[in-house]
Amino acid sequence: MKFQRLPEFEIDEATENAIAGLLGECFPEYPQGRTYYKQLPDFRFLCWENDALIAHMAVEHRMINNDGQAFRIFGVVDLCVAEAFQHRRLASRMLSELALLGLRHRVDFLLLMAKDHGLYLSNGFQLVTNTCQWLMISEYRTLGIAHRRVKSSLMVKALGKKEWRPGLVDFLGYVF
Repeated sequence: MKFQRLPEFEIDEATENAIAGLLGECFPEYPQGRTYYKQLPDFRFLCWENDALIAHMAVEHRMINNDGQAFRIFGVVDLCVAEAFQHRRLASRMLSELALLGLRHRVDFLLLMAKDHGLYLSNGFQLVTNTCQWLMISEYRTLGIAHRRVKSSLMVKALGKKEWRPGLVDFLGYVF
């Protein structure tokens, strides 16, 4: 098994096709043939078994505003593992590698949206219920600004001593 961290701009066509295939397999509603849902990520963690892509995690690196505090975050996007390779802790390993990377590079929090919380709770994330603001985009068009309370999907993991507050979270861009 080979783990790889790859900047988005270095992804070649074969790797792009492998990513699109895995995303389509794991997320049937995913846009067919695409490697991103709304926007390209900054980098990806990939796990290969021989020449087959078996796990994937896209990562956004950006600033956000949490209740008046500016934080550096890594946003976790499209974390998935091929069905035949699930329950081998591959997703946990990628989350752990991302946390270590964040600690080395002054990232304050890992942030994600999830319907199923089990994996993330077991990896040190907590579910939060902030009101959030983000740029709504769809199919390469800006639609406006959303402002909503997110009750059951926003999860955070602190990578340092900064505290997450219950106030407004401004994504300073689209929600990943």
